[in-house]
Amino acid sequence: MNLCTGGNVGERLMPSEHREIRFLLDEHYPVWLADELVAEGIDTVALNGHRPELRGADDRRVLETAAAEARVVITEDVSAFSVAIALVPHHVGVVYCHHTRFPRTRAGLNKLRKALGALATDPPAGLGEHPVVWWLASLED
Repeated sequence: MNLCTGGNVGERLMPSEHREIRFLLDEHYPVWLADELVAEGIDTVALNGHRPELRGADDRRVLETAAAEARVVITEDVSAFSVAIALVPHHVGVVYCHHTRFPRTRAGLNKLRKALGALATDPPAGLGEHPVVWWLASLED
């Protein structure tokens, strides 16, 4: 079952065929979300708590840091990250999360946690290794 939508790579890999996906949550997401993903076995850092030097930094610097750490950026900031993607072509992935699909309420962020868990388990081909851009779907879509 494809739990993601709108990516630029259509091929799916078997769970045993992909390497571990590592996430960097952009500054709109709380540290507890990263901590819960880590508790589920998903290597995740939150910019707000784990990379405080990046708070308020431009998105190019955030994406460069994520690329250096082989992390996929999770963000809802489409306009700014579209520019960063053009400036940092060697990134390993950006996943967009629409704010109406995943509102920043406790319930919305728990929905996001579940969708990110599913994405980490069944990523599109190349995510975490190549400059894949993906729109995350809710498990309820």
